[in-house]
Amino acid sequence: MRLLLAGLLVIAACGEAAAFQPGDVQLVVEMTDYKVVTNVPTARAGETKLGVRNRGSQPHDLVVLRTDLEPDKLPYDAGKAKAGEPGFVGRTKELRAGGTAALTVALEPGRYVLICNVAGHYGLGMRTSLRVD
Repeated sequence: MRLLLAGLLVIAACGEAAAFQPGDVQLVVEMTDYKVVTNVPTARAGETKLGVRNRGSQPHDLVVLRTDLEPDKLPYDAGKAKAGEPGFVGRTKELRAGGTAALTVALEPGRYVLICNVAGHYGLGMRTSLRVD
């Protein structure tokens, strides 16, 4: 029993395992306190696997929206400190600092906005655009 408990403690101390390898994804999204950056400005239409890394010190999530709105023009609920999610395509779970996730979404040609919708983060600038051809 002690050996099993010790093994579980070692596993817990190692932290969250990487949810993706860079070669396994078509788009890498880096999230910091308070910025969202993609490795490419344009993606190909079709099923797309995104690799998301939280390089910030706070929890972040990634929400993918298909919209013609500019990234800073999404509807905003000041009471909840969250952006509306028109054209919702997909989202990750909330990632703790250093966490990673893989998100597979079906992207059609058009304009997209990628945001963090943890309360207050969209308003602090956690948003970017993505074009899909």
